[in-house]
Amino acid sequence: MFKKILLIIFIFLSFASLTFVVLNLNQTKTINSKATGFSTNSITLENSYLFASPLQAKADGKESIRLTIYLLDSRGVGIPNLPANVSVNSPVVITPVQLITDDSGKAVFDLSSSSPGSFLVAGRSANINLPQKVKITFY
Repeated sequence: MFKKILLIIFIFLSFASLTFVVLNLNQTKTINSKATGFSTNSITLENSYLFASPLQAKADGKESIRLTIYLLDSRGVGIPNLPANVSVNSPVVITPVQLITDDSGKAVFDLSSSSPGSFLVAGRSANINLPQKVKITFY
């Protein structure tokens, strides 16, 4: 008799635990963190930016520095389908990886050089110069 009571209690607790898990799974919500919506606004200089990584590389013509430009509107949402440009003094070679901004407003370039030196890199799009510049070094 005692074994039957333990079995019934075990089954009841198992059922209660399973019910609790199922109810909690149904209450879980997924949050999409990506900003959505098409932006009709123009580029906002205060929100747009560029950065380089790494900031230095060998001056062997092979090793490169990745420059990323983000073109954003007044809400901080990326502006897609805009051509981006990079300006830097010679002898830096600019290789476009993604010349036109994607849905997040990102454009990507690789920079390399066979001559050592430090250079200021600027970004531009739609006749707008980004106020920020990045200093890169080839050694």
